[in-house]
Amino acid sequence: MNTPTPIWSAGGHRLLSLRVLVPLALLAYACVFGLYTLQRDVAVREQQVEEHARQDVTLRMTHLQGTLEYLLRTGQLEALREMISYLGSSPDLRVGLLLDDQGIVLASTRLPLIGQPARLAWPELASPEATARMKAAQERMSGDVRVSEDGSRVVGYCPINLGAGLHEARWGFLYLQHDLSQLKAAQRYRAERAALRSSLLLVLIAGLMGLFFHFALGRRVQRLETAARHLAGGRLNVRAGLRGVDELGTLGRAFDEMAERISQDQEALRRSEASFRTLIERTPDAIFVHREHTVLFANLAAVALLGHEREEELRGRKTEELLMPGEQDALAESSQSGAAREVRFRHRGGQQVLGEVVTFSVPFDGHPAVVSIARDITERKQVQEKLRSTDRMVSLGTLAAGVAHELNNPISYVLSNLRFAVDELGEQTASGTPLPTEQVQEVQQALREALEGGERMRNIVRDLRSFSRREDEGFGPVDIHAVLDSCSSLARSEIRHRAQLVKEYGEIPQVLGNESRLGQLFLNLLVNAAQAIPEGDAKANTVRLTTARAEAGWVVISVQDTGVGIPPENLQRLFKPFFTTKPVGVGTGLGLSICHGIVTAMGGRIEVSSEVGKGTTFRVLMPVAEKGSQATPGAKSS
Repeated sequence: MNTPTPIWSAGGHRLLSLRVLVPLALLAYACVFGLYTLQRDVAVREQQVEEHARQDVTLRMTHLQGTLEYLLRTGQLEALREMISYLGSSPDLRVGLLLDDQGIVLASTRLPLIGQPARLAWPELASPEATARMKAAQERMSGDVRVSEDGSRVVGYCPINLGAGLHEARWGFLYLQHDLSQLKAAQRYRAERAALRSSLLLVLIAGLMGLFFHFALGRRVQRLETAARHLAGGRLNVRAGLRGVDELGTLGRAFDEMAERISQDQEALRRSEASFRTLIERTPDAIFVHREHTVLFANLAAVALLGHEREEELRGRKTEELLMPGEQDALAESSQSGAAREVRFRHRGGQQVLGEVVTFSVPFDGHPAVVSIARDITERKQVQEKLRSTDRMVSLGTLAAGVAHELNNPISYVLSNLRFAVDELGEQTASGTPLPTEQVQEVQQALREALEGGERMRNIVRDLRSFSRREDEGFGPVDIHAVLDSCSSLARSEIRHRAQLVKEYGEIPQVLGNESRLGQLFLNLLVNAAQAIPEGDAKANTVRLTTARAEAGWVVISVQDTGVGIPPENLQRLFKPFFTTKPVGVGTGLGLSICHGIVTAMGGRIEVSSEVGKGTTFRVLMPVAEKGSQATPGAKSS
């Protein structure tokens, strides 16, 4: 049922139409323009009145100054008073006074004021401003004419030489005050008439344009508006049918073309929706459409994936009911860059179904929704696991020839330290005397280092076992400098015959990782750096350890050697398992692969750059540990 349009809405629509809005805008412009013109003209005319009056008073005072001084010198006081009195015939002059040096009125346009003190005759002359202006005019020997602050009058002071006294010349003042009210009122009246004429002209133009819009354009615009409303209501067969070569006729034809195209596009859209729905329902991949964790749509492949018979059995169910425990939010998270992730679905029979899922947001039935597309990879993962197990067994057989190399360094180090401890303790037993403190400390240090070597061998064995299973290790804040010092100590027997070890430590925070795994990582890099340098010239070569801050939130640790370098064609394969350029028995190709797995498992990354004949640099970037963070379960090592 259509809701009737309110009366106020229809009236407001008519007011906003062009045939009404344009004349109203012109009327408003006429009012604003008239007010602006009036204000501007009044200000300009008043300023002109003030300037003209000031110039007139200045000329009058200059003319009177010489005449009055002549009459005073010749003693013609009556003639002087008649001249001042004659000034009162001007309608704009409020008052004119001639004061002697004692402030007594000698002559005035108002006869009753003659002979009175100035402060009584005209109180304004007693103000500090008047006194200061008369003093300044006497010092300059010229008149001082100004407009008052409120702009209502022009006041002038002019020094008059009254003649010589006993000791020096006597000075009086001519005071004139002109009223500007009538002059400004006359100019304001003229400005108002001019503004009124301009406003009436614009009102007339607005009226004519209103009539033009109503009769010439209004009906055609209304016809176009009606057609647009029908088109918006879904009646795609409606056309405006406007004719003419003017802009409105062109607009009408463009509207009809647009309506025809919309009609065609709507029909094509209906056909496309039908094809798209058939494609969605028949595709072999499972498709779930859900909103707020509730399934809105599932295609036939999705129904078959979960072991159901009809789509209605899935519609309206919560998405967590379709997933195994621990996967509740897997369908709610959008996939990054379209990358698929593995999700464990719950089959109707209770067993697990492994799917490769891509999730993204789309509008569905006019509202935002989420689409999850899943591909059943259960059988593929089973086949891959069998192949991986077979390949792992082959790889472990290949490792047999190189395991001795991986364990030789820590074993020799442990045995050397144990022999040292046995020899020292044997000498003490044979002599029957206690060991000195220094020797006891050396024995303890040797035993501690032997223990570290044992830990190293255990880590090597654990890394070999990582090809058959995964282990959990805790992550927490690690002092990377302590790790590097420990690794340098363990690797010194391998380095000292080939190069000099240089440490360049910067001020860095603790990193987030596992201390044991980081020790394995950098010990492997140090041993590789040493083995890249031929024996015989240790002083000419270096293995350099560098630490520094990288970009925000990262620390970079570099291991640089001056060895033989790595050919460019081998750099891309350097971190692949079992790739090595060393002969059998010297290297297995496992070390750098394990290094790469250690770094990535802790959220870091490793980079390598090399130049044949000049050496190689490994850069390890690790995330900074947040302040106050505790050890947390780490990702499973790969």
